[in-house]
Amino acid sequence: MKKKQILTTLLPVEGKVPIDLLIIAALSAFSFFGPFATYTFNRRSFDFPGYYFLTGVDVANKTVHIAPVPMQLVFSAFILLTVVTALLFRRISPKTGSAAMLIIGILQMALAVLTKTQLTSILAGLKGVGAGWGLTVLGLCGMALIIRGFYTLYKLGSMTALDFMVLPAGLYLLINNYFPMFGLFIAFKNVDYSVGILNSPWCGFDNFRYLFSTSDAWLITKNTLLYNFSFIIIGNLLGICIGLFLANLLSKRLQKFYQTAILLPQIISYVIVGYIVFAFLSNQAGMLTKALERSGSGINFYADRTWWPLILSIVYNWKQIGFSAVLYLAAISSIDSTLYEVSAIDGAGRLQQIRRITLPMIKSTIITLVLLQIGRIFYSDFGLFYQVPMNAGMLYNVTQTIDTYVYRMLMTNNRISMASAASFYQSIVGFVLILAANAVVRRIDRDVALF
Repeated sequence: MKKKQILTTLLPVEGKVPIDLLIIAALSAFSFFGPFATYTFNRRSFDFPGYYFLTGVDVANKTVHIAPVPMQLVFSAFILLTVVTALLFRRISPKTGSAAMLIIGILQMALAVLTKTQLTSILAGLKGVGAGWGLTVLGLCGMALIIRGFYTLYKLGSMTALDFMVLPAGLYLLINNYFPMFGLFIAFKNVDYSVGILNSPWCGFDNFRYLFSTSDAWLITKNTLLYNFSFIIIGNLLGICIGLFLANLLSKRLQKFYQTAILLPQIISYVIVGYIVFAFLSNQAGMLTKALERSGSGINFYADRTWWPLILSIVYNWKQIGFSAVLYLAAISSIDSTLYEVSAIDGAGRLQQIRRITLPMIKSTIITLVLLQIGRIFYSDFGLFYQVPMNAGMLYNVTQTIDTYVYRMLMTNNRISMASAASFYQSIVGFVLILAANAVVRRIDRDVALF
């Protein structure tokens, strides 16, 4: 289909402003004067219009104070961007205009959901709280922009019917991975629950200063880095070795059996793994503890920090090695078998084949897996460091990592700002490390770098 025919199909009149976008923008603006929520007070029903968020108001006979929320001005920006997109649609690339519609629609829907959540929290103490049609209209306008953008891209040939299959996964990625990034501002606030998170006072970098002024910052950083370095080195060496063993098994039936058996620990929950370890190390009936007692060298494992770095390393590699081994087995299996046959004719032994053929051929797989692991080197397996040691306080010096520190700050100490600051620190350093590791690999061999 020619471009003119496509534009004729998309627009009400070729070369004119798409009136439907202006209508959507007008409806979005009008929705602020409708009720975002309804509530009951003294047996009377009241509406909560959207513009209350911009002006601030006392509701329920001045028993509930709503402070102005500047973030709601973002809705105004989206409405303005919709109008600008409509007015410029005939002057800019149709693909650019359609992509702009799609992005604006997704963000507008996300903010509508966040506003609904905030309203539910604000009006929690009142009776008969329900959704208002104003917020519903605002969300539907966002949905209309998404549908309009997708439809236009589909007509332009930028998207196919198959692309719509990834839409649910894409929305999940946005909602689960990107929208929560808005909460990073909590790290720079002194949260006061009486006024809410958004209205809490800003404290700049005070949370970070406090974090780094204590010994906790060094402890959690050291533990997280050292454990992950050992996991990366030992895990990849064992994965390559087991992958080689499996690849050289002559019986395909045995290969499948071992391949399945070695993956079973991967699917076991860390709660169950914690109790398996407890069955070995418990003071009352632990198999290993009782055996050591009979030999005259009893150890109280849940009060003695000495052995836990070794125990955690064994448990982690026992649980995760199957996945790594299967990945390396797949890479080894893809190597052309004629290379081994020719090398055998030339007199190469098994070790020489591994050193001269196998390892060079799977080099890109090794580098990719190591890079991905380095990208998460500041993240620890929460279940491993929390469930397996049974949250024993005597072991904190060797089991406390950034993830367990954030959890305890949030759930035990109720210090959401400190938890957010530690998590922010974790994310930034992890991002820098993956960029640095990729830069090093890129200098050595550009072809195997991630980007």
